[in-house]
Amino acid sequence: MKAMLYADWMNFRQSIRSILFVLVVFAATALVWNKLMFFNFIVVMLSIMIPTTLFAADQAYGWNRLSLSLPILRHEAVASRFLLALAVNLTLFACSLVFATFYCLAHGQPQALMENYVSVLACEAVAVIMIGVEMAVAFKWGIQKAGYIMLAAFFLPLALVFAAVSLEIRIPLLAAAGRWLAGVDERRFVFLLLGCLAVALMVYLLCYRVSVRLYRKKEL
Repeated sequence: MKAMLYADWMNFRQSIRSILFVLVVFAATALVWNKLMFFNFIVVMLSIMIPTTLFAADQAYGWNRLSLSLPILRHEAVASRFLLALAVNLTLFACSLVFATFYCLAHGQPQALMENYVSVLACEAVAVIMIGVEMAVAFKWGIQKAGYIMLAAFFLPLALVFAAVSLEIRIPLLAAAGRWLAGVDERRFVFLLLGCLAVALMVYLLCYRVSVRLYRKKEL
């Protein structure tokens, strides 16, 4: 397992500078535009790029085929990738919390800390689910197809909601959900998001189990 983690880390670390550059640029943009949600959204997008970076490096160096021929356990190869992706995601999550705190204090809005933390939790739950699903799809069909599928799964619902709002089309389910969320107090909303994060982690574990089964059936 340690050897697999080291190999995945060596592949991934080449992208660290690019990720840090993107974080710094969008953190500065969020401060200038006074839009913290913009930074949180970018963190989600960077998290989704983690599997792409790992699998693309495998294909570039031929590690994806070499690992299948080595006497290593398939579940360890999958586990190392899921652990590294989760570790990077949690690092981005911590960056979001730190930036949210700095943002509120810098703008003299300490009362908005809880609201921003809620936003970070929501983005983290979405990111964890999307990373897990993307990894499972990548083990089945490859990272290129997985990228297209995840883009469609992410942007198509947003486009539909945006179109419905722009055309003033009433969606009873969304309207009811909006009214219910508006009536939930802040403390209950935090517990709701923590529950969503717990569900996201369970989905991530399920995606790991599915990926192990898929990778065990994979041949050279």
